[in-house]
Amino acid sequence: MSDEFLDMKSYTDIYNHYRKNVYPCAEKEYSWYKQADNLRSAVKKAFLSRNEKGEVEDHQARYGIPKCLCLAAKIALEHFDTQCISDFDNFNSIYEFVQGVRNKVEGFGELANYDVALRISQYLGIEVHEVYLHRGTREGFCALRLNIKNRRIVPVEKFPEPFNQLSGDHLENLLCIYKKVLDDPSAEFPKNCIRRKTNSSCINKNCCIC
Repeated sequence: MSDEFLDMKSYTDIYNHYRKNVYPCAEKEYSWYKQADNLRSAVKKAFLSRNEKGEVEDHQARYGIPKCLCLAAKIALEHFDTQCISDFDNFNSIYEFVQGVRNKVEGFGELANYDVALRISQYLGIEVHEVYLHRGTREGFCALRLNIKNRRIVPVEKFPEPFNQLSGDHLENLLCIYKKVLDDPSAEFPKNCIRRKTNSSCINKNCCIC
């Protein structure tokens, strides 16, 4: 665990650290994907997953899927040409559009599905009001010990303060980045702070690092 995380003793500590150090970087990344001539171009840009420098985004490069991004973009544009613009009026419908492409491209996984849908949503100015649980985000969620079982999508308002002040995409990011802080068994937190003392765990062996 990074030394800068060791002094975090409350949800507020984590929230403030995220707002100061991570939030601006995420918004800068979003601003790149908001720059497109039209929705079709934004869809292509989102699937290709290349940043302002022309490099494949870390999430997509890390899991070895750059080779399938061009194929996914091609299929996405074919699908897009048969869609109605109204099909892109909320995050979940965009996520399902991307999932339709994902089902046809081997190696295009759950995290890529979310990332691409988020980039398209950013172009459209659509705010995410739920947290989609996948990979490291699921681990961070489990560390909170919330009494919400068997959920893949959790509304932001179900999270404790001040986490529920974030949009769903930023909260998803926070849970992934700070999952080890939230689930540190060696830490002694005050009663109203991060980790409830329990031996239970809902992290399965297939969880991957975000």
